[in-house]
Amino acid sequence: YTPLLTNPLSPTFYYVRIRNVVINNVNLRINPALWAIDELGNGGTILDSGTTLTYLVQPAYRLILATFKRLVKLPTVAKPTLGFDLCLNVTGGLRVSLPRLSFKLEGGSVFSPSPSNYFIDTSEGEKCLALQPVSSPTGSSVIGNLMQQGFTFEFDKDMSRLGFSRHTCSVP
Repeated sequence: YTPLLTNPLSPTFYYVRIRNVVINNVNLRINPALWAIDELGNGGTILDSGTTLTYLVQPAYRLILATFKRLVKLPTVAKPTLGFDLCLNVTGGLRVSLPRLSFKLEGGSVFSPSPSNYFIDTSEGEKCLALQPVSSPTGSSVIGNLMQQGFTFEFDKDMSRLGFSRHTCSVP
């Protein structure tokens, strides 16, 4: 569980507090204030099933992107799919190993989606990083529905908390 935060500027959204981002068990040096809701109600991080991609505040996004570029040992695509900053050539049938991304949340919980939640197939033999920068300096980060796949979420409004666990849909 992680606490659900209230933002008077946007009371209909579900906000959570990111404490840190981890890639391959290494904490990235991202100022925690980047994830906070300011006194005017700007910023913060929303969990939104109506948004497809995940959007992160610019400084965090740039560091995460640079870290993925450094760690990924696959060739990049010469002409990546429009709108994506990192696209990989995954042709050849080799087993693709991608870095693990996790979000440490308020309350000590860790949200660790599968790499297939943030490296998506955009065309035959191409996977792209499904993260985007937030374009406005006062905008909120958004954990979109691709990142949420494979999890069950419990929005416990009475206790002001969000519970989540891995859940797969399979046919017996």
